[in-house]
Amino acid sequence: MNTFPHLLCLFLIYAFKTEGTLSKPDVLVFTVATEDNHGLQRYLRSANVYGIKVEVLGMGQQWKGGNMESQGGGQKVLLLKEKLNLSKNTAKKDTIILFTDSYDVMFLTDIEDIVDRFKKTNKRLLFSAEPFCWPDLKLAKLYPDNGSSNAFLNSGGFIGYYPEVLEVLNAKEITNEQDDQLYYTKIYLNEQYRNIFNMGLDHKCTIFQNLNGALSDVELVLNSTEEWPYIKNTAFDERPVIVHGNGPSKLMLNQLSNYLAKAWSIKEGCAMCKEKRIELKEDALPVVMVSVFIEQPTPFLEEFLEQIYDIDYPKDKIHFFLHNTVEYHEPDVDKFFKQHSKEYITAKRITASDFIAEAEARNIAKDRCVNSVCDYQFSIDSVARVEKSTLRYLLSTGYDVIAPLLVRPGQAWSNFWGAINSAGFYARSTDYMDIINRKIM
Repeated sequence: MNTFPHLLCLFLIYAFKTEGTLSKPDVLVFTVATEDNHGLQRYLRSANVYGIKVEVLGMGQQWKGGNMESQGGGQKVLLLKEKLNLSKNTAKKDTIILFTDSYDVMFLTDIEDIVDRFKKTNKRLLFSAEPFCWPDLKLAKLYPDNGSSNAFLNSGGFIGYYPEVLEVLNAKEITNEQDDQLYYTKIYLNEQYRNIFNMGLDHKCTIFQNLNGALSDVELVLNSTEEWPYIKNTAFDERPVIVHGNGPSKLMLNQLSNYLAKAWSIKEGCAMCKEKRIELKEDALPVVMVSVFIEQPTPFLEEFLEQIYDIDYPKDKIHFFLHNTVEYHEPDVDKFFKQHSKEYITAKRITASDFIAEAEARNIAKDRCVNSVCDYQFSIDSVARVEKSTLRYLLSTGYDVIAPLLVRPGQAWSNFWGAINSAGFYARSTDYMDIINRKIM
């Protein structure tokens, strides 16, 4: 029996698999963040969800890149330049560099998908695109005319091969205070650079979705055959995989982040809530400022005060604050305060005769919490009712701020705004009705 054809076939299969393995490039993902905050935590969570390893540059350093509401950000270029120059003699030529902003960015897929999309563009360096020529509008006329509504470079995200990225970083000088987007824009607008580095813009949002100026094109898809929500760019019929809440669109990113990166699904509900939940340790309970506000005549006030006292939480972990504006309730408040105030770490009472308005009293409570080095403030009005376990439950959620959802039965009235308009006033969010009808929990 002639086994040569079989051996040859096996060899070809092995060679094909080996070549495929060897040809898979290294991918390095970078961002810049000088301080830890909710935006960075959201960014890193989204990366972790999809198994993306990110190196954060600049952590703990002083931010010298100016006010990000205006021009600035050159420090980001310098930090990435410094990092990549360290390995310029050892890095593989086919290494892929992905850089994004951090505080207002989320990943929506894994790195393999991102790289596959990049390779299909046949570019060596691809920047995200947006509909605004910022920060220098005069440069708009210098852009190649491609007829796209998404015509201009945005520096909040780019992906490219190591040699081209390094060449662009070293092409010109920049200071910390100068604008990073302007730096990359001028290089892109130089036709020689653009051709040598084979630079392109992601006009159709196949990878990057900048939200500013494109909110009407972006649809959050909740009900689909897929388990997890995603966003779709309806203008280009694309499904972007990195979303950037640039400029004034950060509030929209906040809303989207309640659903994206496997944060929520119809089947699982709030998956992120389960992730964040913590177990309270009795030997390390946080210190809480319990702030009680009696702002109107309240039926059954004595019972309410008893509920406050019966909260299942050590009194030596509570700072107590009480503000009363109702003279009629002073005897009950006085009795409660005399009986129990000494059981708390500290106790502060503002009476009706002090004539301190509600808004001022709430600020006083907040300031006392900060000055008393408390970890949380639990604010409750006398018209509410509280269970013994409520405080422990709220603390165990792992969230920094929690508010109740109150709705008038059968009406669209509630105690929160789903969104705000450009004037900073009420606007109805796309998910508002689902939230108040408790279809989204």
